[in-house]
Amino acid sequence: MEVITREIITSDWITIIFLVCFILLATAKLMNSVLFHEFTMLFNTNKYVVLNHKGNKLSNAFNAILILVQILSVSLFAYLCVETFQWKVNELNMLFYFKITLLYLFVFLCKILIEKIVSIVFSIESLIDDYLFYKISYRNFLGVILLPLNLFFIYTAKPSKIVLLIIIGSLVLLNLITLFSAYKRNENIILKNLFYFILYLCALEIAPYFMLYKLMV
Repeated sequence: MEVITREIITSDWITIIFLVCFILLATAKLMNSVLFHEFTMLFNTNKYVVLNHKGNKLSNAFNAILILVQILSVSLFAYLCVETFQWKVNELNMLFYFKITLLYLFVFLCKILIEKIVSIVFSIESLIDDYLFYKISYRNFLGVILLPLNLFFIYTAKPSKIVLLIIIGSLVLLNLITLFSAYKRNENIILKNLFYFILYLCALEIAPYFMLYKLMV
């Protein structure tokens, strides 16, 4: 009987990423179970946004944890996309994943910083803070949704290109719905400053993700 050597690619580091994400979510639930429950119902009710109406919002520990989960989960999904679509990279490994994570974190922080600066320049801090919290909260939720999908694709069935394209399209659609809802809430202000709003969309909502894609591939 001939022995066939099988190459086993370790995924221990991915298991650690999942473990960290689940520990972070458990920590968030222990910190505030009521707020965590409302967060899981974000697409059904806006109570989560109402409960966070006052306070530091994004800078508090609870929301910081959810942002970290978003970054880790979205970066892992991006890693799966690179692997499935076979984009030209030197090597798919833990180091490459952390490069994606750092790049995503860099773009994320830069967008927040620029939007904060814009809010100070135009004296609209309260409006921008509400908008940022609303937008990032829904993206945190999408990041949590990606966790079980990542888990399934890594340990159960390798995703096809069509499946990933459908998921990406669904995420883009949900993100657009969220943004439209946020803009609808501030319709009067946007219409009064339509030109600046269009510049904002191009500079801060479209360009960063296009640059992120180009840097990844």
